[in-house]
Amino acid sequence: VEAVLSANIRIFIEGAYVGGQMSTFLNSSNVIPLNQPYNTSPWNYAGTESVASIPNANVVDWVLIELRDAGDASSATSTSMMDRKAAFLLNNGKVVDMDGASNLQFNNSLTQQLYVVIWHRNHLGVMTSNTLTESGGTYTYNFTTGAIQAYGGTSAHKQIGPGVWGMIGGDGDKDGNISTSDKSPLWDI
Repeated sequence: VEAVLSANIRIFIEGAYVGGQMSTFLNSSNVIPLNQPYNTSPWNYAGTESVASIPNANVVDWVLIELRDAGDASSATSTSMMDRKAAFLLNNGKVVDMDGASNLQFNNSLTQQLYVVIWHRNHLGVMTSNTLTESGGTYTYNFTTGAIQAYGGTSAHKQIGPGVWGMIGGDGDKDGNISTSDKSPLWDI
């Protein structure tokens, strides 16, 4: 029997982080796409999430959320993925559904423990190092509070402000590595 699983997740992305929250520059510049942008390699996500307009002035960008059902973090590989959904990231780090405010909802039942992977178009992906905490059907996780929140610690995310941790920016070619091939000629202008 499947149940509604509500996910309350908080994460920051390095590229947008400025003094305690993230910039909404892409939103105010009207350059956030209205359709989820993860339908290309390496994600190849076929989800149909779309909006007529960006639903909240505090939206920073899209993220792709992946749920993994595994006994421990080292077993939470891509083969343990149970669901994926594109979502919006708010400037306070909260990941929200298409209405720009609600927790993400999934129709799934766990057999083991819940781990979450978050993907962003030009940041390295990150996975929870611990299982999500469940209370009343809502699973909660905050990546921003320390190095140990991401699987792989400081190899998986970085301190982007005093006591604040976030996804590592700069993966422009989306290959999972940050190197000179990520540099865009547009940056030289």
